[in-house]
Amino acid sequence: MKIVLLGTSSAVPTLTRGLSSTALVREGDVFLFDCGEGTQLQLMRSSVKRSRIHSIFIGHLHGDHLYGIAGLISTLHLDAREAPLNVFGPEGLRAFLNASFRTSDLQFTFKLTVREFPRGYRGRVLDEEEYYVDALPLDHSIFCLGWRFQEKDKPGIFNLETAEKLRIPRGPLYGKLQHGEEITLDDGRVITPDMVLGEARTGKSVAYCLDTQFSERTIQLADKCTALIHETTFGPDSISLARERKHSTMEDAARVAREAGVENLIATHFSSRYDGRQVTQIADEARNVFEKITVGRDLLEVEI
Repeated sequence: MKIVLLGTSSAVPTLTRGLSSTALVREGDVFLFDCGEGTQLQLMRSSVKRSRIHSIFIGHLHGDHLYGIAGLISTLHLDAREAPLNVFGPEGLRAFLNASFRTSDLQFTFKLTVREFPRGYRGRVLDEEEYYVDALPLDHSIFCLGWRFQEKDKPGIFNLETAEKLRIPRGPLYGKLQHGEEITLDDGRVITPDMVLGEARTGKSVAYCLDTQFSERTIQLADKCTALIHETTFGPDSISLARERKHSTMEDAARVAREAGVENLIATHFSSRYDGRQVTQIADEARNVFEKITVGRDLLEVEI
């Protein structure tokens, strides 16, 4: 599983930063979080395959997180896509998409499912066999959802030596045990998974929190996650502006990471007032609060 930062700028693009979009790639499937203007170009410059996009999650309806989605879906249509596509976001997203597609008379080659959520919504939006995605409202100037991608716990590692000692025949019975099923051998012995499997392995998790000011809900969403992707729009020179616009400073994000007990903080969504050198300096100061900060840049890939 890896994270690919496609755009790390806030509000407006710069010569070195595109607008907000992040891809989570898991076993080939792509989960796209936000889709700012220019996301298509960033996808082409990256290792991410747009044909493998499974779902798109739009946190809120500010343009720097949204205005690229209609163009991307149109391109998927031109690609003659056949696989269904899920789009999740706040109420109003469907109206935006319908207006775009109606005025351009776009007829899809694939099934597009748009799920909207009312203000204050919290809950599970996607539940698959091996993972799920939860949503929780953040604290921004308009209704904004944060997302948590969570792998379900995996069975422990299969102990081949133990299985051989138990005289379990190789083949399909091994697979049943690895999938949590008990088996009965020809001699009548019942073998349960715990007899041949190690401790269950905790699934990896990624929390995505753009845009928001410091919030207890953000800490709740990111609790013990493997990686937290958090907006860090402002530095310590602009705390009052961050509060006014309901954005976060790098130190705010570091506090969330520390209190949530995350393994790694990935900083993104930088104001255009800061160049790369300044962002690095701001991150160095924030490491006094939380040490493991990865400073985002466009097309950066982070293995999870």
